[in-house]
Amino acid sequence: MKTFLHVGCGPLYIDPVTKQPSRPQGFDLSSWNELRLDINPAVNPDVVGTMTDMSAVPSGSVDAIFSSHNIEHLYPHEVPIALAEFKRVLRSDGFVVITCPDLQSVCALVAQGKLTEPAYISPAGPIAPLDILYGHRPPMSQGNLYMSHRCGFTLNVLLGTLEAAGFSKVVGNCRPNYFDLWALACVSNVGNEQLLNLARQHLPEQPFDLTQTNPVAQDMQQAIQDVLVLAQTSQRDGNLDEAQSLFLEILNIEPRHAEANYGLGLIEASQKSAADALPRLEAAVEANPAVEQYWVTYVDALMMSGITHSIADVLALGQLHGLKSETAQALAGELAELLKSK
Repeated sequence: MKTFLHVGCGPLYIDPVTKQPSRPQGFDLSSWNELRLDINPAVNPDVVGTMTDMSAVPSGSVDAIFSSHNIEHLYPHEVPIALAEFKRVLRSDGFVVITCPDLQSVCALVAQGKLTEPAYISPAGPIAPLDILYGHRPPMSQGNLYMSHRCGFTLNVLLGTLEAAGFSKVVGNCRPNYFDLWALACVSNVGNEQLLNLARQHLPEQPFDLTQTNPVAQDMQQAIQDVLVLAQTSQRDGNLDEAQSLFLEILNIEPRHAEANYGLGLIEASQKSAADALPRLEAAVEANPAVEQYWVTYVDALMMSGITHSIADVLALGQLHGLKSETAQALAGELAELLKSK
């Protein structure tokens, strides 16, 4: 079985539905072993180390590397050192997947005067452009200065940096709605088709529009839609176990599918608790913020979970997208009544 090195892994997260460890896209449990590396011993990594010093990992020992929102924590002069370490521990046919903030889309909000307004909602709470540029402020205010950001990238700069580090083939894309960049870089000079196949497996969105040119992709989207209809019908009929299984089939293919995450969130709220449903409802809001009902259900779940401190920011952000002002006012009234009753 192949091994991927999860750099900056953080705490191990167990999916509340599948009861299995959560994995980055493409690194499924049946095909990949995960080697967890982090600077913080408290998260119980397999290897304690930093991106610039992974000496505990032997050279040429892993098939792939996954690094999510780590590289921006380095100083600019440290980035080539970290990428050299990545390249050292990879096998000759290995590859790295990197995601980090997209400064171009973030700066578009800054240019609109929205430096401190919430740009999106994360499990850690509302995230503003200021947090994306310099690091998440709440944990830093509590002394966790590992969260500070010391450099940044646009897509061209990230791809060029990987090429300059000696990776033979790179591909990537930016997602302005998510304010992030994704890149996949191969050690060896693979063919374009192999490179794009890897991108299809490991990047959340394709670097080109397959739906316009690829009949297989069109068939897959139609199949997902057919399964979604079956899942929603089962949910309406009260067959929640069947609906849950069908929603999970969709998410195995498209983890950020808004309707599937929302449907699963409703099931978890009814079978477990509102708190258990929050990760799914957050995913639905992030994937399609134009749907007002997603915001309403998410806010209701926050109130039922007793997580009230961020609701005002959520309502403000929702009104920039699909939440009507009168609906937001009604939810704010419910929140006021809830706080008054405590």
